[in-house]
Amino acid sequence: MKNGWLDAATYGPAARKAWIAVAGYIDQNENITSVCQGTGKQNSYDYYLARKRITGDFHGQAPVLWSASALLR
Repeated sequence: MKNGWLDAATYGPAARKAWIAVAGYIDQNENITSVCQGTGKQNSYDYYLARKRITGDFHGQAPVLWSASALLR
């Protein structure tokens, strides 16, 4: 939206709604909760759904920081 590639009136509300949803996964210690444990490649959808959820795992921290940075620019 900031580069003019997407219409702000159309996509702005969705981006804000998405950020509010993601921010709900930040706990009082500033860790991201419910981050899926790292996986190897499998051919089973159920395998991925059954993965352990971790708090503070860096696989979840970085995407949230990237999103926050994009919103603040």
